[in-house]
Amino acid sequence: MNICRNISLKCCITYFVAVWIFISFLATCYVYEFKLYNYIWQQPQDGCISCEHHENKNQVAFENLELYLRMTSKFTKQYYDFLLPSLRYFWPGNASLVIVLDEENPQDKELGLKLSQIYPYPRVEYQSPIDPGIYHSKGHERMQRDFFYPEGKIKTKYVGFLDTDTVFITRVIPDLLFEEGKPIIFGFYGKSSEPYFKRESFTTSSMYKSKEVVRGMSYFPVIMEVSHIVELRKYLEKLHNKSFDEIYRQHSGGPISQFSIMTQYMWSFHKDKYKFHFHLRSYNNGTWHGEANSPNRRSYEFYQNNVTDDQRSPKPRSSIHYRYYPNWRKPIALRNAIKTGICFSGGFDLCPDQCKHLNQSSLHTDLYFFEFIDWSWDKRSLDEQKKHYAKVLEQRNAETDNALKVGCVEANKLWFKP
Repeated sequence: MNICRNISLKCCITYFVAVWIFISFLATCYVYEFKLYNYIWQQPQDGCISCEHHENKNQVAFENLELYLRMTSKFTKQYYDFLLPSLRYFWPGNASLVIVLDEENPQDKELGLKLSQIYPYPRVEYQSPIDPGIYHSKGHERMQRDFFYPEGKIKTKYVGFLDTDTVFITRVIPDLLFEEGKPIIFGFYGKSSEPYFKRESFTTSSMYKSKEVVRGMSYFPVIMEVSHIVELRKYLEKLHNKSFDEIYRQHSGGPISQFSIMTQYMWSFHKDKYKFHFHLRSYNNGTWHGEANSPNRRSYEFYQNNVTDDQRSPKPRSSIHYRYYPNWRKPIALRNAIKTGICFSGGFDLCPDQCKHLNQSSLHTDLYFFEFIDWSWDKRSLDEQKKHYAKVLEQRNAETDNALKVGCVEANKLWFKP
C-alpha cells in the first residue's frame, strides 16, 4: 500500500480499479487465444439452439470425399484456433475428417486420442517414420511427402487436403467444391513476387522436365482423386527411373509445393476429370505481369491459347490460408473473416444485430483472396458471389442455420462487442 501513502483514498481506489480492468483485459485475450471455442467443440453433435429437426440435403455430394489433415502436436493450437471452429460453423453436417499424426511421437498419440473424442470426431491415423534424409530432416517436408500417399489413409474416391491454418469463410455447398460432378482445381499464374514460389516453380518444372503451368497452393480443400495421385507417383518414377521417395529426396530440402506438383499432373493427364479455374495474379485490373522467357514458367501465349475464358472466370473459394492473411496475428483479422462469412451465409437474418454494420450487397472479398493474391479486380466476381449465396439460401435448413446460430452466440461473446 506504499503507493497510497502520498495520494488521496479516491486516487488509490481509481488506481486499483484501473489495474483490475487491465488484468481483466489480459484474461480476455488469454481466453481468445486459448479458450475461444470450448463452447463449440463441447456441444453434442446434434444439439440445437432453436430448431425442431435436422435435414442434410447436401450430404450425398460429400459421400465420396474425406478431408485429410496431416499435422503433429506442434500445430495443435492452430487446429483449435483456426480450422476446428470454422469447420463447425460452415461445413454441412459432420465433416468426414482424417487426421494423420506421427506414429513415433508420444505427444501425437496423446493428441490423437483427445481429438478423436471431440467434434468432428475424426478418424485418427498414424504415419510410420521414414528415412529423414528423404525430407532433409525438415518436419514440414515430411508432411508434404506424406500427402503423396493418401491411399493408405483415405477410404473414399476423393481426398480433400487441408492445413491446420485453413479457415472456412462461407457456407460450404457442393458447388464450391465440384462442378458438373468434377472436383474444382484453382491455380495462380502470372508473375510471382514471393521468392519462395519463384524457386518452388523450378522444383515442379524439374520434376516434370517441363514448365510449371500454375501454382497449386491456392485453395483449400485441395480435392483430387486418390487413384490419380497414385498414378502421379508411378509416372514420375518412370520418368526419372527411380523410386518416388528418391525423387522427393532429390527435390526437397528447398522450396517445394506438393499441390503444384499434383496440379501439374492433373492438368497434363486428367484435365477432363477436373474443372480448372486459373487465377491471374494481376497488379493492375487484369493486366498480365508474367515473366518473359522464364525457363520454368509458361508464357502469356500459353494461357491465351490453352485456357478458355470460362477457366479464367472468377470462382468463389470456400476458405482462406489464414497464416497468409493480412494482419493474421491480430484477433480482429480472424474475427472479421469469420464474422463476415457468418453474416453473408445467413447471419443477416439469424443475427441481424451483429451484422447490421456490414453491407449485404457488397463484395465478400475473402471469397477471392488467398495468400496475398486477390481476384476481386475481376468485375465478374460480384455476380459469381450472388450466384453462390443464392444457392446457399436455397440449401439452408435447420442444421445449417443452427451452426450459424452457434457461431453468432460464440462470436457475440468475444467478437461482436462494440
